[in-house]
Amino acid sequence: MLSYQHGYHAGNAADIHKHITLILTTQYMLKKPAPIHFFDTHAGKGLYDLSHEQALKKQEFKEGLARALAHRACLTSDAWQHFFHVLEVCPPNHYPGSPLWVSSLKRKTDRHTVFELHPGEHSVLASQGGLEAQQPFADLGRVVYGDGLAGLVRALPPKTPRLFVLIDPAYERLEEYDDVADTVVAALAKCRHAVILIWYPLLTAAKHTELLKRMALLEQPVLQSEWQYKEKPEGWGMYGSGMLIINPPWVLEEQLQESFAPFAEQLRNVDNAAIGHTLKRL
Repeated sequence: MLSYQHGYHAGNAADIHKHITLILTTQYMLKKPAPIHFFDTHAGKGLYDLSHEQALKKQEFKEGLARALAHRACLTSDAWQHFFHVLEVCPPNHYPGSPLWVSSLKRKTDRHTVFELHPGEHSVLASQGGLEAQQPFADLGRVVYGDGLAGLVRALPPKTPRLFVLIDPAYERLEEYDDVADTVVAALAKCRHAVILIWYPLLTAAKHTELLKRMALLEQPVLQSEWQYKEKPEGWGMYGSGMLIINPPWVLEEQLQESFAPFAEQLRNVDNAAIGHTLKRL
């Protein structure tokens, strides 16, 4: 079922959590000269207009991007500085998706492959290649129309010495949690030192539990980061965002804490005592 379009959710609290984690991890990996192949399995359209009717329908960016901008003065880590810099050079009132965050950081020696299965989203994503002339975006890389999970496994092992993967499906189907876990196991069998980021939603139904159990069985180290951005609802609903980092850079835990702790403190003071960031090893 190809109904999901991220334009309705662009710039929300989960995006902020996911993209700061993505930027932090990428910044650290780029400290070494060896080339990296970046893979993005669920790329979306690349750039989102927050004045479009999709974004305005739910206005989820008010819980994410708007809060980050409001508390910019206390968000001083390198990742936040890059985040705000990219926003400043984007077209007005637009928010970048993960392909463009990676494009803003990667080097000419790195490779970048992005997958999108939704035909409409893929068409817009493919047209974003023209942004490479606009700083700070570099060449978007290879844009593939197809299943990113299957495509990733087929493409491995990479020709570059290092591998970085972002997996963030919509989880519209319950089976997607197992699909993600199966893909990670298959990818690590081909490239055991791959750095893999997995996003998942925090829902009252706790559908991510089995995914966590399977990832805890991996031989590789797994760091879990969860960002709760509002009170957990009594009924159905999403109240937070989770990230799993497989083979995390050794400083990432400290850097995540430094990036999200001041943000959480500011939001608790202003908005809601339930807001917080937690880190642990699986």
